Amino acid sequence: MAGLCEPALMSQENVSVVRMIYEAFARGDRAGMFRHADPEIRCYDRPIRPDASVYEGHDGWAKFMETDLEAFENVGYEPLRFIDAGPYVVVPIRQTGRGKRSALDVEESIVNVWKLRAGRCIEMRVYSTMAEALEAVGMGE
Repeated sequence: MAGLCEPALMSQENVSVVRMIYEAFARGDRAGMFRHADPEIRCYDRPIRPDASVYEGHDGWAKFMETDLEAFENVGYEPLRFIDAGPYVVVPIRQTGRGKRSALDVEESIVNVWKLRAGRCIEMRVYSTMAEALEAVGMGE
């Protein structure tokens, strides 16, 4: 009977790991973020971006984060909730910032999808809508 509980426990652990990443980001603690990611993590831009790329490893993840920091000041990522989707955690985000060139305030909704294995993040993808993200993890309609 104990074996039946293991997937649920692992999923809750996955949610906790992803929460810790956002908490570390909010503190500016990159080492704390990287501690929860596989050294070969892959991060994917939204496909709609004209220069969409795949970033690999901790260095690639750092470069991925820099793309927003180069374009915006006061960048914020507010996770709205954490959705357990088996090996995935789906996180709708309220992203805010101020354009460095335009000085305009920006607020956008995006969705991050994290894939985990053995308690570590191995992949992160960014989607524009919740429907796209849920479809990607097999929870679409």
